[in-house]
Amino acid sequence: MKVLVVGATGDVGSAAAKTAVAKGHAVRALVRSTSNRDRLGEAKHKVEFVEGDMLDTASLERALEGMEAIIVSIRLTPGETKKGRAYKDVEEQGIKNLIAVGRKKGVKKIIHVSAAGVGPHCVSDMYSAKHQAEEAIRQSGLDYTIFKPSGMFKDFQFFHIPTVIKLGETSKWPTGPIDFHMNPLSHIDLAMCMVDALTNPKASSKTLEIGGPDCITQGDLLNMIAKEAGIKASYTEGVAKEQLIAMVKSNPQKAFFTAEQLQDFLIDKKIDHSVIQEIFGIKFQPVGEYLKQAVPAVKEALAKSGQQQAH
Repeated sequence: MKVLVVGATGDVGSAAAKTAVAKGHAVRALVRSTSNRDRLGEAKHKVEFVEGDMLDTASLERALEGMEAIIVSIRLTPGETKKGRAYKDVEEQGIKNLIAVGRKKGVKKIIHVSAAGVGPHCVSDMYSAKHQAEEAIRQSGLDYTIFKPSGMFKDFQFFHIPTVIKLGETSKWPTGPIDFHMNPLSHIDLAMCMVDALTNPKASSKTLEIGGPDCITQGDLLNMIAKEAGIKASYTEGVAKEQLIAMVKSNPQKAFFTAEQLQDFLIDKKIDHSVIQEIFGIKFQPVGEYLKQAVPAVKEALAKSGQQQAH
């Protein structure tokens, strides 16, 4: 199948592009002149690159010429924000542009990554844009599969693991609740499902909440990280969602997320993994297996950078 991958130099998008190449699809990637094409590894030699922008329909006309399907994995980046763009521009209007030009060019299928918890009830700019994008896809007349992941392993590597190591022996998680459930998964497994959905009739016209085989609380995750790191920590206390939101409202300048964004994505989510298993038949990586690889790597990186564990 001839597939345009949008977001092909990001974590999920590059994994999807590499998987699509390996599966024999003809892959074209929409990129910027500044995009790091090396993220695609050896697959970059088999990918056709077209420079463009989701908000520039002329470039989408070029990118979508002759394409049969679109795989989209995007997010609002700091670079986009510096241009004055918001979630509504990139994550909503960008998707609507892809749909409009895709229909004109004869595209039949769109694969899109959203997030668990996105829906009409959402109040933040981030999740409202994602919901409108989902709705536009469902009403597009194109065949589609929308994936809504519940926690990604790659995020643990950049936040949870280093934070647990730096906190050392403690019982309190200072950045949020510990009792919320999630079904985290590898972005590699997500990418495999995305590519399979191109031709899998079981995934046709579906909005799928997707997660790995382990349904765990944030506290479970933190304790697993501590154990793997050899830290005698037992996380039994967190910060309640309402308290965290109140803290952000009182001092928004210091917060990474807005109060509305926290309201939307701090949710208790239990996903039935057997549904995903039945559709795709892919054996997902368990959380524990991932942590055995990731925790030592993060510990080594922190040691090299001189960031020591708390005592």
